Amino acid sequence: MNGTNKGGAAPGRGGGLASPRFAAVMASQALSLLGMEILQFVLPLHLLNLTGSGALYGGVIAAGFVPYTLLAPIGGVIADRTRKRGVMIAVDAVLAIAMAAYLFAAGTSAVIAATVAVLMLAFAAQALYQPCVQSAIPHLVESHEVERAVALVNQVGMLTGIGGPVAGGIAFGFLGLAPIVFISAACFAASALVVAALVHVPYEPPARTAGAVATARADLKEALAFLRSRPLMWRTIMAATLVNLFGSSFFNVCSPYIVTETLGLPNQLMGVLQGALAVGGLAGGAIVAAVPGTLGIRRVPALLLGVVAGIAAIACVLMVPLPALGTYTALVILYLPTMAVCMCMSIVATSYLQVESPGTLVGKVMALAIMLANCVTPAGQLAYGVALDIVPAWAIALVAASVTAAVAWWLARAER
Repeated sequence: MNGTNKGGAAPGRGGGLASPRFAAVMASQALSLLGMEILQFVLPLHLLNLTGSGALYGGVIAAGFVPYTLLAPIGGVIADRTRKRGVMIAVDAVLAIAMAAYLFAAGTSAVIAATVAVLMLAFAAQALYQPCVQSAIPHLVESHEVERAVALVNQVGMLTGIGGPVAGGIAFGFLGLAPIVFISAACFAASALVVAALVHVPYEPPARTAGAVATARADLKEALAFLRSRPLMWRTIMAATLVNLFGSSFFNVCSPYIVTETLGLPNQLMGVLQGALAVGGLAGGAIVAAVPGTLGIRRVPALLLGVVAGIAAIACVLMVPLPALGTYTALVILYLPTMAVCMCMSIVATSYLQVESPGTLVGKVMALAIMLANCVTPAGQLAYGVALDIVPAWAIALVAASVTAAVAWWLARAER
């Protein structure tokens, strides 16, 4: 956990956490993620309100994850071999235009197809954008500040995770779809302007002796070989794959269905519940930033058990016959600490991968980690969406808790 970034920014090359370059990247990411949070929260929820179908809701979200997973390795190659600034500007500009175009299809019979298309584009854009941000961190801060920088970047994500769903849910409930889509487009446009004006990431063109396709294939092969040579890295990524398949899919797909369909509560309260998840994540990031190095990679199994306890408690709440608002209040209370532990675990794992990867491979290693960790997530989201129309949500929560417990046991046993 405290290893050096071999081949990364040499001591003194990066700045502190308060450096203008790092602050500019965080500001641009905040705007882009805010637009993304609004988009990913409101558009599927709009379809759920129209149809009431858990299967359609899960299928739409799963469809979005497909390009995200497939393009993640390409995003890593692009992040390491091109100017990150140009990629970030292009991604934000395309998303701003796409959201403006979505307004013309939202009121027609093509709304389902348009929603799927925009979500797939948004996730594809994220697969290109996030490796640029992640691989830029070691170049912008000193190596001993990487873990805290990752924690701060994640906290920015959590803050947008609060603002996006809460503001989006409230505004969507009172004002309808059009103003939300406009705000999302404006966030992407503003992010592109910030990147163009303020973001600068040191860039040295790497040597290339073959064509683009052959170079990309060789780069990814090198990164994959590196991961396979590090058993602890490989196990961590495989564990993340299983947790995303069973655990994360529960929160992503089941939460909106439980609030709006099972409990019959308004979209505004779904936005608040999504905000509770983000507040919990913010708390987890604050814990890691306050005591960097305390939660090492070997603590991941114990952190996973904390997630298991949270999901199991959620299952129990859903089984108890409480009034709708009583169940909702209990969910909000339980989501906070569960997400805090999830974020601690995510930051620890992400920092470990970044710090232990060679500087020339950081973007590709992170992209492969994203791809492998999310490659089966669409299957989980689709399966949970279908299951919601057949079995009660508490049964799905028990499955998620049981499998996550098995993953924690496997990791702990493998590290002995």
